Amino acid sequence: LDRALHRLAFPAARPATRRLPAADALFAHVETPAVPQHVGTALVFEPGPALTVEQAAAMLATVPGALGRFSSASATRAVRWCAVPGRSASALVDAVSVADLESAVDTFFSVPLQPAHAVAAARLVTGLADGRSALLVKLHHALADGMTMLQALLSDTDDAGRLSWASRPVSPMGDVGVPGLRGGVRPVLSGLARLAAAGRAPEAVTDGEVPDAQRHHALGLLPGRDVRSAARAAGVSAAEYVLTLFAQAWHDVGAARGDRFRLMVPWSVRGTDSLRLAGNHTGAASVDLPVGRLGLTHRAERVATALRSRTETGVPEAGSLVVQALGALPVPLHRALARRMYRRDWFNAVGTVMPGPRREVRWHDAVMSQAYPVLPLAPGTGLAWGALTWGPWITVCVTVRADFAPLADALAHRMSTLVADSAVRETS
Repeated sequence: LDRALHRLAFPAARPATRRLPAADALFAHVETPAVPQHVGTALVFEPGPALTVEQAAAMLATVPGALGRFSSASATRAVRWCAVPGRSASALVDAVSVADLESAVDTFFSVPLQPAHAVAAARLVTGLADGRSALLVKLHHALADGMTMLQALLSDTDDAGRLSWASRPVSPMGDVGVPGLRGGVRPVLSGLARLAAAGRAPEAVTDGEVPDAQRHHALGLLPGRDVRSAARAAGVSAAEYVLTLFAQAWHDVGAARGDRFRLMVPWSVRGTDSLRLAGNHTGAASVDLPVGRLGLTHRAERVATALRSRTETGVPEAGSLVVQALGALPVPLHRALARRMYRRDWFNAVGTVMPGPRREVRWHDAVMSQAYPVLPLAPGTGLAWGALTWGPWITVCVTVRADFAPLADALAHRMSTLVADSAVRETS
């Protein structure tokens, strides 16, 4: 806590270049032209005040480091973030007019960032068929995790003063400690043992080399109240229930090849000294979701047990510690081991359920009615998905290789109908 207070009181001068911490550099090392590593969001606005590129640029600029670029790694030099003197945020923003939101999302997120030139971009979308507009934002994953991005973007909204965690993140300066060791050695040892025992992931229909950067994004809306009600009835948390909905949908659309699907769930390991720091401060829990024949309630119990067996036994902290340790290795070895760790051998997909504001959010007096989290694919995996609480909804975005578009659409649709069916059963 003393360290965190000192950072707030005496912020360090921002250097023109800085080495990426190990947790951030991981995503620079595993990126390929076919598997770009950017996180993003599609912010949707109800009909109202016309939004401008200048406003979008101001929002993008709230993300620490968004106006910079990355230097390339060499045999002896790690990837570094570099300032770009004189760059205006508006140079990273454009505007289009299209009628369909999903096609706009597909087009924008299928174009990789060129991190040697820029690590962020945004697009203002107008002309949607329902009179709404959208702002699409993508950031290189080595610059931010989902929490960083959400904090930064919310810090520019009209309601930022009333949102408890909508404070602008700050760039990390110096050592912030080793997240995995904050809770003591014993949980980390337990987590390391479980990591070692996990073994290889089962096969999934979406496994395989990703041919190019073309992506499809299936967007879905789950009524938050109905999800929370169904979760209570099943004796699990809302996040655990959303994971259950994915597992059930995977089974119901006929995608399951066996009884297990290994999902890597990012898990925050932020402490008081990193709560407002930009960058990646997550471990991960690889969870074997039950995708065989099960009733929804029994499946929810199994999912909750599987997730808690990882998150309550030090697995995310152990994973974070391993990633930090890799950063001490020579650059070529760090790169090689990062690529061996972060690939299909150990998980079938990345999926996350994030908290968000449950009250109305406005930006320049326009109602920001939805925000969809966009996750990148990992090497060798053809699917990733994110869910985010936003107002009365839990938004869902399923990202897939373009050739898996029908599967993504079926999954998002089935997750929605499962919630609707459970709501009907409760009221009947």
